[in-house]
Amino acid sequence: MKIEVLFSEVCNLSGDYQNVEYLRQTLPDAQFIFTALTQEPDFAVNRPDMVYMGTMTEAIQRRVIEKLMPYKARIEALIEDGVVFLMTGNACEVFCTEINYITEEITTQGLGLFGLSAKTDLFRRYNGKFLGDVDGIPVVGFRSQFSFLYGDNSEGFFGKNQRSIGINPDTDLEGVRRKNFFGTNIQGPILPLNPLFCEHLIRLAGGEATAAHREAAMAAYEQRLKEFRDPSVKF
Repeated sequence: MKIEVLFSEVCNLSGDYQNVEYLRQTLPDAQFIFTALTQEPDFAVNRPDMVYMGTMTEAIQRRVIEKLMPYKARIEALIEDGVVFLMTGNACEVFCTEINYITEEITTQGLGLFGLSAKTDLFRRYNGKFLGDVDGIPVVGFRSQFSFLYGDNSEGFFGKNQRSIGINPDTDLEGVRRKNFFGTNIQGPILPLNPLFCEHLIRLAGGEATAAHREAAMAAYEQRLKEFRDPSVKF
């Protein structure tokens, strides 16, 4: 398998890089391509099996949009071809219509692959847990964000929350989804926390693997599921 990691030198906040490390341990024979922000993406000329990008600052977010905009048509073609994309934290906002940086009084056009807009207010942070369903797999995670998405994602969402909020407080549909493109505001090590979801992504990418440290990972996953399903646990 070939997995391209985009801009890991700057898109690595909130422990997101541990998703890459977990994939490397799960797929020791896979080819990992680390593309810097100053480099042309490998996907521009080659077909990866999976593309990953993590959480970034707002300033970097604008640079990433500028970097990827010339490849918009190529990204759309890869999505239609079934390539797996996993965008965590605010990385998924890059692919929406626009981002309104309220605090900085800046509005930036996104790649427009999803008809949603983001509003970012650096004076208001939302912290919360995620418990939901993704392709029939229970997924748990954590969110800490200054932004919310607005618009209708009912035709393509990452997961349906069971206890928390969705792309904004008025919906329970979290993230964006288009074929094998997964965009979620969940931050941190979503793959180590969810070994079943990790294995699912690998299958979608055309591979087959057992999640690294599976026994320990499953024990922690099942314990976290139990805790998140407990009505006394605050979200």
